Amino acid sequence: MQSSNPAISVIGKTAGYNFGGTAEQTATIQGTTTKSIILVAVTLIIGYMAMNYSLGQLYYYGKAPTFLMGFSVIAAFIVSLVTIFKPTTAPITAPIYAVLEGVGLGTISSLFEAKAPGIVTTAVMSTFVVVMTMLFLWKYKIIVPTQRFKSIIMGAVAGIFVLYILNMVFVLFGSALIPTSGPLSILISLIVCAVAAFSLILDFDAIQCGVDQGLPKYFEYYNAFSLLVTICWLYIEILKLLSKREN
Repeated sequence: MQSSNPAISVIGKTAGYNFGGTAEQTATIQGTTTKSIILVAVTLIIGYMAMNYSLGQLYYYGKAPTFLMGFSVIAAFIVSLVTIFKPTTAPITAPIYAVLEGVGLGTISSLFEAKAPGIVTTAVMSTFVVVMTMLFLWKYKIIVPTQRFKSIIMGAVAGIFVLYILNMVFVLFGSALIPTSGPLSILISLIVCAVAAFSLILDFDAIQCGVDQGLPKYFEYYNAFSLLVTICWLYIEILKLLSKREN
């Protein structure tokens, strides 16, 4: 039940309790799949609108709407914390998170799209292919999330988090720990993309275990929210990797 995704880890802690609900009152894979499609679709639509708006601001005024970007990212982070610490709110907070994440990703994507037209479409399609591939590998047990596998991925995610925090500190002092171009930069991005992709395996497995143990119905939205968190991270990493290729 372990996962590198902090949202998914809540499922692991909750699973195993007896909620005493009927089949109609418990989460299902079908319900989770439907909610996931809805949240991803909302994120894509809002993201597309936000990107077009941001591109317009870039072309006409020469700058992106940084306030909109900052507000949406911070608001999405706050909503995600509310969802994680109070999963019962997921049917309300998950769609809100999808909207905010769409605005944030859309404005960020506009910066990449302005420098390399078409890169966002490639990143979206690549993310979709990776998600479907990981789902196939997990579903048909080509990759089995053993305890060792989980420990490696969770350790890698923790290492990436620490590396990103340290890099932010270096940037504040006018330097950078992670190179922005060159072979080493591309290698780092490839590793991070791989870790994000394999994190999906842990997410799928944790959701399946939670459903098997009879989590409440509202966990369908929570499950979908948890997957969206990992998918958005994967998209950003693929977008960054593609931009380095363009450079």
